[in-house]
Parts: sequence; C-alpha cells; structure tokens
Amino acid sequence: MTFDEIVKFIQSHFTDGLLLVVGSGLSSAEGMPGMQALADHLKAAAPALTGPDAKLWVDIAAALDAGAGLEAALLKHAPSPTLEVWITAEICKVLLPKEREIVSKVIEGKQTLRLTSFLSSVLKPTTGLPILTPNYERLVEVACEMAGLHVDTTAIGDYAGVFDHRRSFMRSCRGILHRGKTSALDHCPRAIVLKPHGSFDWYKGGSAPLRCSIELDAERLMITPGVIKYKAGYDAPFDKHRDLANEYIDKSARLLVVGYGFNDDHLQTHLVTRVQNGIPTLVLTHTPSAKARELAQNSPNCLCLFQSTKPPGVAILGGSTHLECPGKDLWDLGVLTKELL
Repeated sequence: MTFDEIVKFIQSHFTDGLLLVVGSGLSSAEGMPGMQALADHLKAAAPALTGPDAKLWVDIAAALDAGAGLEAALLKHAPSPTLEVWITAEICKVLLPKEREIVSKVIEGKQTLRLTSFLSSVLKPTTGLPILTPNYERLVEVACEMAGLHVDTTAIGDYAGVFDHRRSFMRSCRGILHRGKTSALDHCPRAIVLKPHGSFDWYKGGSAPLRCSIELDAERLMITPGVIKYKAGYDAPFDKHRDLANEYIDKSARLLVVGYGFNDDHLQTHLVTRVQNGIPTLVLTHTPSAKARELAQNSPNCLCLFQSTKPPGVAILGGSTHLECPGKDLWDLGVLTKELL
C-alpha cells in the first residue's frame, strides 16, 4: 500500500460497526503511570510485607530484577490472596492521585483528552459505540462524557449502583420516535464501556458488587496482573463484562485498537481471531508488542501505526507494507485526529 492508500483506509475506517479497544498506552500518553512505574512502586513498598507474603515477594522481585515485566513476574510467581489485596491497594496509591490530577485538569479546561477529540470528530452510531478497556482508571468514561456521549457502565446508579446491563442500556433513552405506524426508542449518543479487569469505582458490596463514584474504605473489585486475574475473571461483574466484550467483538465490523498489546487472555480468543480472519483493523501504539507486529504482518486488512525509528514520524506495518514516514506522529490518536479526521 502507498501512503495515500493508507490515508484513505484510515479515513474510511470510522463508520458504523466500529469497536474500540483502549489499552494502558493511551492512558500513559495522558500522564498515567505505566507498568514499570507500578513495578518500581511495589518494590519500594515491599519492605512493609511480613511472613509468607514477604518470602513470596522475594521471588517476584527477583523476576522483576531479571528483566521480567510486572505481569510476567506475577504469572511466574502467583501471589497469595493476601498479597493480591496488598498489590491492589498499592496500585491504587499510585494511580488514583494521578487520575484525579488529570481529570481535574480536564474539568477545568486545562487538558483535552485524546479520546475526547477523536470522539468529537467521528460518527457516533445510534446503536452505541462499544469501548473495551483493561484499564482501571476512568479516563475513558470522562473522555466520552466530555465528548457529549452518555456512558453505559452496565450499572444502575452512581453511588450504590447495582450491575444490570439490560436496565443500564435503557438509561440513554430520551424518548420515542414515531414513524408512521411504528415506534422506536430514541437513544442519545452513547458509549458502552466494558472493563473486564474492573474499575476504581467497583466495590465489593455486602451481597453483590456495587459501583460507587465516591471513594470508599471498601475492597475494590480489580483484577491485578498475573495468574489470579484469570480465576477472578469468572466472578461477577467481571464475567458479564468479559462476555459482553466478546459479543461486541464478534459482531463488530471494524476495530480501532489504541495502546493495547494483545496480551490479555480475557479478550484474546475473540479479538485475535477476528483480526486474523480479516476484519478491518487499525492499531495505534507507541511501540508495538510482538503480538501486534505478528497480527499486522500476517492478517489481511490490519494496519499498525507506531513511532518511527527517527521521530517525529510514523512507521506503518501491514502485510508486505512497511513504511517509514517522517513528519507527523500519526500513531498518536490526538495527532491522527487533528491531521486526518
């Protein structure tokens, strides 16, 4: 493909049937700490551990020091339930203050999220725009609302919200459209945000999981990296978000994948299969993972845009196409939105 053909592919991509997958790379671009920062914090906080958890952490720390990423280290040495709780609490100590700082800037008009700019420039399907994210923080939700979209979180309520995706779907209804003898519900533009790894505003309730936008002194429902996430992923509400995510993946017509490395078994089977089978896919990332490179090279209709070896500029990989284009960082969602949409 020539560069002009690639531009046409991109500009025609954002129509009905689009599904977004948003990974930690997009959050990092907005200022959220990444996996390495989380690993460094955990290592610094680990002296507070005692007993069996302290001994277990020694093995995890050794894997980190040997060059393994946080998830790889936790996959190799599965944390105990008590260590899992500690890891979750420490991750919140790192991420929550930064989330608050970024959202404060957004609300005050000092920062515009890349996803907000993108959503303000593309078609919003009447059926809703599904957005899948493994991120705990709520930048996706904030970005959607700043772009004028109603956010369907699958929960009813913001302070003691129960998870009920069917009722939640109806919250965006703003009236009834009458067309001759037929009637249909009229929904405002909306995004369906699915978080199979949990969220900062998901809490373990007395008898059922709840969503609360107020920060509570209660156990958060978050699946941390490592072996336990695959076990916890089959509990409510993780299971419903995973199942809904897979349903949307299966019925989508095109994919936009931003800052995501294709390294999550909760979504991999459906997502990778669709890409390999030829669904039009655009991947935007700073540095592509080995899996992202493999998919771009071996899947029809998949393009991966990433940072050029000589920035600023964009490298483009897809099938036999491998271009290096100096100039604009089109792998960045904000730059791509400004330059091409």
